[in-house]
Amino acid sequence: MAFSVIAYKALQDVLGEDNVTCDPVVCQSYSRVQWLPPGVLQRERCGLDMRPACVAMPNSTEEVQAIVKIANRYKFPFIPRGSGFTFSAFPTMAGTLVIDPKRMNRIIELDEQDMYAVIEPYVSFVGLQAEAMKVGLTVPTPLAGAHVSCLANYSWHGAYGNSWLTGIGAQNLLGFELVLPTGDIVRSGSMACPGAGYFWNDGPGPDLRGFLRGGMFGHAGGMGMVTKISCKLWQWPGPSVWPTKGNANEKTSSGFPTDQFRWYMIKFPYRYPEEEEMELKKSAELFYEMGKAEIACVATHLAKQFLYTYSSQTKQDLFDNMKNNVFPCGFVVVGLQAVTSLKQLEYEEKVLKELVAKVGGLFVQEDEPAYRTWIGRVANEWLRFGNAQRLARPSDNFSIGSSNVDSIDMIVFDIMEGNKVERELLEGPEHLGKDFVQPLSVHGGWISPQEYGYWCLMTTDVFPEQAPEQAKEAIEIIGRVTRKQVENKSSAAVIHLLGPSYEMLGPMFGNIHLIMKKFKTEFDPYNLSNPGYAVRPDVVSPAELQKMTGGH
Repeated sequence: MAFSVIAYKALQDVLGEDNVTCDPVVCQSYSRVQWLPPGVLQRERCGLDMRPACVAMPNSTEEVQAIVKIANRYKFPFIPRGSGFTFSAFPTMAGTLVIDPKRMNRIIELDEQDMYAVIEPYVSFVGLQAEAMKVGLTVPTPLAGAHVSCLANYSWHGAYGNSWLTGIGAQNLLGFELVLPTGDIVRSGSMACPGAGYFWNDGPGPDLRGFLRGGMFGHAGGMGMVTKISCKLWQWPGPSVWPTKGNANEKTSSGFPTDQFRWYMIKFPYRYPEEEEMELKKSAELFYEMGKAEIACVATHLAKQFLYTYSSQTKQDLFDNMKNNVFPCGFVVVGLQAVTSLKQLEYEEKVLKELVAKVGGLFVQEDEPAYRTWIGRVANEWLRFGNAQRLARPSDNFSIGSSNVDSIDMIVFDIMEGNKVERELLEGPEHLGKDFVQPLSVHGGWISPQEYGYWCLMTTDVFPEQAPEQAKEAIEIIGRVTRKQVENKSSAAVIHLLGPSYEMLGPMFGNIHLIMKKFKTEFDPYNLSNPGYAVRPDVVSPAELQKMTGGH
């Protein structure tokens, strides 16, 4: 049964007339132009079907539950949204309801002593961070930007500028409340036990984070809607209000007091790109040494593409910096903070200098263009990400070219393999990526060690235009790189397990796609909760899979 007038009336009865709409203009705003290649292809294939039939704005878990039960009664699909920042938040078929949580924007609890917060879906990272900083605490913020939903990003496995200290989203998630696709409510961690509080994920109570996570990157609303989470908070020695100066594109975070924070850029004496592998291996060696010493709040290696995009204030500025070779290679960026005292900060600085000398690194000097541009403009933002949109600045679009989670050593190997494949595809007979922003698209390699280097995450990116043919090329490139990684027994493919990727990659990982299909069938028997995510419940034919992935 499609979405109907009687279903609309039922939603009005539950939410009130002001919180449900079928207005085509309002609904069209929920199908905005996408800036990721899968979204570009989705827009091309679906057209007006990306416009939802209706938008509902609940105010509580109980209202979400009522919406989902109405969807089951009248058999229409629904999509739970966070902040709507990714392509999976948009309809792919006519008659879809979008559940917008804008009214569920409350910080329910902020516990200073046990260092956790309880929040609803529309609380952004910057909103939670601002409140936490008032009491000497903070949250990590993702490269997607501080404006995105904290709850959605933690459910999605977000990665952060200070993941060296905090780990990824799943490691900051303590408990959650989930309305299943049937309308039943489940809770995880201590949140599941009445009166036990929200402080812990391993119990008392069941730990259901694996169900929320799926293969790797969550279920994208395909297993219902998360309506509440509890999450970790972290110590913050800085100012209670984030300091900034300037306006618009030139706005930057002003310098933090040097008795609280200090930033460093480190390079190695190798020619780029000829000796790129040696530079990456030395960066990895430094990370391992820092991990053993347990110093720093930020430790990351940034490739040229990240350095140029995140530091650019305008498109012209981006291309001017590339022309002037401001970042001739990748750099290690390290941040130290005085969590306990100035003495502790000075101790960590002394240790860092000894370790950099030990591995043969060199500190970038303050008068060097790379230092002035990155540390002067961007470094503090690595703790907040108020300028995340700059990653799409080269072409108004970007795509992951390769990604992986593994040890730091294996990450170095995968970056080299990813860049090699992408460069060969560009220079080969097919010239894949020739219309992308080049050579920026083949100079990737973000190394993001997690939890003092215990494990690591990486990405390389490409920058196509918002055009279907270029979007297809971007997806073709990531497919070729992933196949190469699988040939090398890399774990990289698992990071892509979501939607159609389950069908393509599941057979390589113990047929996990079949396991996920059983979950989808059991908990979403009518396939109503964001159909297609995390998987389709039915087995996809090769022809249909080809269509789903843009013809590749």
